[in-house]
Amino acid sequence: MRKSERLQDMLQYINEKKQFNLKDLMEEYGISRSTAIRDVQALEMLGMPIYAEHGRNGKYVVLDNRVISPITFTANELYAIYFAMLTLSGYKETPFEQEINSLEETFRSVLPSGIKDRVKKMKDSVKLDTPSHSNEAPYLKEILKGIMEEKIYTISYRKEEIRSMTVQFVTLQAKFGQWYAKVYNMNSNRIQTVRCDKIVQLKESEENQPQELQYLLSLLKTYHPQPGATRFTVEVTERGKDIYDKENYPSMSLEKTGNNFTISGYYNVDEAAFIAEYFLRFGRSIISIQPSALQLAIQNKLQLFIMHLDKIN
Repeated sequence: MRKSERLQDMLQYINEKKQFNLKDLMEEYGISRSTAIRDVQALEMLGMPIYAEHGRNGKYVVLDNRVISPITFTANELYAIYFAMLTLSGYKETPFEQEINSLEETFRSVLPSGIKDRVKKMKDSVKLDTPSHSNEAPYLKEILKGIMEEKIYTISYRKEEIRSMTVQFVTLQAKFGQWYAKVYNMNSNRIQTVRCDKIVQLKESEENQPQELQYLLSLLKTYHPQPGATRFTVEVTERGKDIYDKENYPSMSLEKTGNNFTISGYYNVDEAAFIAEYFLRFGRSIISIQPSALQLAIQNKLQLFIMHLDKIN
């Protein structure tokens, strides 16, 4: 193995071990002690965050808050990485707002001049917009950390009124510019979805034993339909399909039926008002609705809106 290849492999090897001694490198790569010392010095010159602990049981330690950077990428891989960073620019908030800004600066500073020019053209020419919301979700980083470290939190959640729940976060998802989290509610022992901007307070709790993340992820396949859930089918025109494409939910699916389209799905008892309001926006693109209870709920929503308009005129 050539030295450049050995150093590249050693970067990965050391980063995974986090701490090592010269004997580890000698055995892993079949090199002498003097060569191992020179290799460690070379890695330090490349920017590997290593410090030595001297003494009888001396060792080298890799700093936890640093990530190895001397990794080789192809030009297309560099474009793909930068393109991925551009996709985040459309969001008002992300879990790592400040870090993403500094990452872009660091990333561009180490690019070869030719690629740097093309990356600048990409940034000037590619616009990836998401629906803009004024809603602030200040706990995104804590939520993501809670998922990875399997932590339990007590949260205050605003929905008509402030409610308190003890939860373990399972997933974090951005949809139509809005951030949502699926949580395992320790009070009801079930999975539910919360809007992250509705969380007004979050505090780590040690009163409950956390579940393994893989177990909670396995619950997502069956968590949502509850006893008494109502199945629906709504036939719409091409215009209705466009409205559906702009906003839809996991409990729904779309299928082409002749010249029109059918939206199928279900809603739980406590979601009836939400579904009625959702289909109200489809207006005259709706051709038929089943069951009749959903049609009646939409009519009631419309009547309330008409009454509201009468009051303000």
